[in-house]
Amino acid sequence: MTNIMRLEECGIEIAGGQIMGRVTAQAAGEETIEKRKVLIPKCINGDGTINVSEMPEEGLKTLVDKKKMTEAGDIVIKLSTPYDAALVTQESAGAVVPSFCAIIKSTGTLEPSYLLAFLNSSYCKDQLKMQVAGSVMTVLSVGKIKGVHIPVPSSNEQKEIGAHYLATQEKLKIVQKIVELESKRNDVIFKEMVKSNG
Repeated sequence: MTNIMRLEECGIEIAGGQIMGRVTAQAAGEETIEKRKVLIPKCINGDGTINVSEMPEEGLKTLVDKKKMTEAGDIVIKLSTPYDAALVTQESAGAVVPSFCAIIKSTGTLEPSYLLAFLNSSYCKDQLKMQVAGSVMTVLSVGKIKGVHIPVPSSNEQKEIGAHYLATQEKLKIVQKIVELESKRNDVIFKEMVKSNG
């Protein structure tokens, strides 16, 4: 039998992001003690990945709390719709997570890939939307994420579901690349047709 638990009961830590205005060196002449990549919401893709090339680098006037920075294996989630979640890899580790996102660290019974599959499911997103229904702001709080109910199957089943989810996302990326290349190919064909007619 599968247990249904609240996320906060599953041995995970959820931390809100950093308010960037407090740590960014903005004024002219303000001393910068280090530069760090910032994992802004638009870097979090709906397929569970992070677009590292979109991450801006900021000069910081103060050190950021380690809890507000990414480590490989963490999951980051957008606090505004569409509430996409992505897995942090070595490539996106060490970045500052701003206050528009939250960091989820799985320290207990949940496989990270299973948790990622769950967070990006319509079942989870519908629960998140219900949490903010009727309020003026559709921005989630860490407390609202903690209250989401998740089915917790056996460790093996979690691994299987998580692996299947990651494999499907890889296939989707390949299909998108094919579509992109086909589109470019057609552009070349049409341009050549016009050229040869001119």
